[in-house]
Amino acid sequence: MDKRFAKVQSLVRGLDSCGSWIIFPHVFLDYDKWQRLPYTWEEGLPTKLAAVCEAEKLLRPLYRQAEQKFRHYTDPRSPDSFLLRFQAALNRCLSDLREALGRCRTQDTAALVNRIGALLTPEQVFQDMEQVHAELAAAYPLPELTRYFSCIEYMRYDPSEWEEGFLKLVSKAFIRHGYNLLPAISQIEEDAGSQLAAFQKAFDTQAAINISKHITAPVQAKLPILRELLERGAD
Repeated sequence: MDKRFAKVQSLVRGLDSCGSWIIFPHVFLDYDKWQRLPYTWEEGLPTKLAAVCEAEKLLRPLYRQAEQKFRHYTDPRSPDSFLLRFQAALNRCLSDLREALGRCRTQDTAALVNRIGALLTPEQVFQDMEQVHAELAAAYPLPELTRYFSCIEYMRYDPSEWEEGFLKLVSKAFIRHGYNLLPAISQIEEDAGSQLAAFQKAFDTQAAINISKHITAPVQAKLPILRELLERGAD
């Protein structure tokens, strides 16, 4: 087989796997304070309501942070979005293919090379994938904040449990409450990663379908003729 043709054929076959090229998209939250322990008077809060209000107040900015990092991959205007990374990858693949195809140009193959080159345009693929991206953004959102309020753990310290009689009654005044945000934070990170992975998988699958439809299949239909012309010219 002609080496020039083998290179073109290999690059054409590789087009369908030209995806968004983001390995393990992730959302890791940055936080310092994530719990309040109820076991000391200074640290604990006087009521369960106070603990709930403070815990939910602290979780809100962390959720907004997760939204921002989630959009880093899903906002089509972000330079690291699935859409723009895919567009850049496909442009690189097509550039390599055009270069390899140019080496196949001879007097006999010039007209065919021109026809194949005219098929190596990404515009229709990009147009289709913009629509796909919008549909997937709606299908794989980050879950609502209220989902994570139920993941917060609350703690209660009641010293009266170890007392009797009058001391038990007095100790009731020292009941304190606390919370632990770590389960909610971990769930946000896990959900964001799962949604992004599902988004990317669906996006790359549709990208392969559209590349095949608009570029790979039409080009492959002409490759046998190019191979024959190159082999005939080598004889």
